[in-house]
Amino acid sequence: MALKIIQNIPKLDDLKLSKLFVNAQRLLDKNEQNKDAQLVLRTVKDEWERRLRLFHQNKYKALTPKNGVLSVIGYKVGNEGEKTSIRRKMLDYIMSETLPPVASPAYMAEWGENLSKDRYQKLHRVLRALATGGATMGNMDKAVSEWEDDLEYIENKWRNSI
Repeated sequence: MALKIIQNIPKLDDLKLSKLFVNAQRLLDKNEQNKDAQLVLRTVKDEWERRLRLFHQNKYKALTPKNGVLSVIGYKVGNEGEKTSIRRKMLDYIMSETLPPVASPAYMAEWGENLSKDRYQKLHRVLRALATGGATMGNMDKAVSEWEDDLEYIENKWRNSI
């Protein structure tokens, strides 16, 4: 089963690839030793790296310009969001791994390299903007609380380690 999925990864569009990433994260949340899910995550990461190289050479156009990095990774909060453990894995991935190509090279440059101060600052700004914006909209208490919790998480885990 995993072999067929792995073989099809280069053919998947950006949205299907990000859904596959989320599904693999969910499987690993249930069983960290799931070899198939680990293989899928590694292969998705490799495909994102390949697409990003092509993207910088103007040989690949991301199909998700309306979605930002968090959305493409599958990060969601609130009533329809992911549980805390999955969101934290996604935030750690965003900080430490290759990001999928999203929008333009200029947008991707804002995210900096993995494990960089630029990456941390961009992620922090995005989460802060989401929490602040959500607080003004009403009826988003759960989402705002989770964004605030995730901000605290990245501050505690990443602020002093980069």
